[in-house]
Amino acid sequence: MVRQLRVSYVLFIAGLLLTGCVDRTELNELAITTATGIDGHKGDWINTYQIIIPSAMTTGSGGTSSGASQSAVHTFSTHGKTLRETVTKSSLEYPRKLYFAQNNILVIGKKAAEQGIEEIIDIYLRNLDSRETVKVFIANGEARNFLKKLVPPEKIPGQALEKIIERDSKLGSIYPAISMYEFISKISSDSAAGVPEISLEGSEPEKLESVDVFKETSAKNKLKLSGLSIFQKDKRVGFLNEKESIGVSWLNNQIKNTTINYVDGNVTSAFLIRKAKVKVTPIKNLNHYYLNVDVKATGDLLSASSQREMKDMQSIGQLQMQAAEMIKLQIQEGWKALQQKNIDLIGVGNKIHHKYPKDWKKIKETWPEEFANMDIKIGVKMKLARPGLFEKSFNELLK
Repeated sequence: MVRQLRVSYVLFIAGLLLTGCVDRTELNELAITTATGIDGHKGDWINTYQIIIPSAMTTGSGGTSSGASQSAVHTFSTHGKTLRETVTKSSLEYPRKLYFAQNNILVIGKKAAEQGIEEIIDIYLRNLDSRETVKVFIANGEARNFLKKLVPPEKIPGQALEKIIERDSKLGSIYPAISMYEFISKISSDSAAGVPEISLEGSEPEKLESVDVFKETSAKNKLKLSGLSIFQKDKRVGFLNEKESIGVSWLNNQIKNTTINYVDGNVTSAFLIRKAKVKVTPIKNLNHYYLNVDVKATGDLLSASSQREMKDMQSIGQLQMQAAEMIKLQIQEGWKALQQKNIDLIGVGNKIHHKYPKDWKKIKETWPEEFANMDIKIGVKMKLARPGLFEKSFNELLK
């Protein structure tokens, strides 16, 4: 009797394991999506998918497979009244099931961003297949055109974009990366959000759609980060250029590594900022507020054209003042741009809300005007950790 029960139990467990394989999808039946692009507006959407071709991943030279000239990705678009319908329609023309677990890049067309992306955000919050860690970009044009472009030397354009934004975040800090989760958090609060914008440069950008681009030593066309799109709620409402964006990066305490240059007549200096800590505090002054910005930065001297001896502490102090002056100017440039656009991209409203909750209720409705009239006080402490090995500038040594 006991033996019969054991046999029945084993058969029961085996039955459960076997039923778990019914809906199994083989790897060769999946379309691994590395990047997606969205164009259009509510009721009329175009979804573009960049699919990895595994057979083309084993390469000979450049970005082509060792047997034939073949791109490592295939791109196609679907059209529908809703974003969910566009995904469903992919089965009408593509032989494999779309698989979004490896999708790291979302590119949104500029027109779509300006008309509102509420539906895009909603699908990312509701759909289990969508990743909230996906990096978001705005295309200066239509997203589907950007996803067709190859980015030498990388074989997979989506991964190339991800690497570009990561390197800028680590080395330049001009256009910090933003994930869908971070984007949603910012626009659903009392502040705005900045999203890196990409553009195509060159007279013949269509050549980037051919694997022949990998055979060239220097591409005449390129895809690059070109600005920062500003979002208020779910709509794109403005744009910051490179100088303005770096100033906002300082105010958002997002500087990791960046290079600053000082030029005054014949005196030029270049500094590498290796570490920076920025504290931004709104302070109440009677019935108004001003912004106190405290910056502590450490860096190295990259070059200097002056004839001062570098071993002289007074000279080092002057170099530190030069670097501090440039940091202050960069911050002022970003702050001025935000005030002119009446957009709180650095979360001052959130800080006032937490620090002065009762006051925030009174000024919330008129916050854009209050923000535009705020004064700013900037204090910068710059420490030059390594002024270099030479005691004098190379210019002087040549003499």
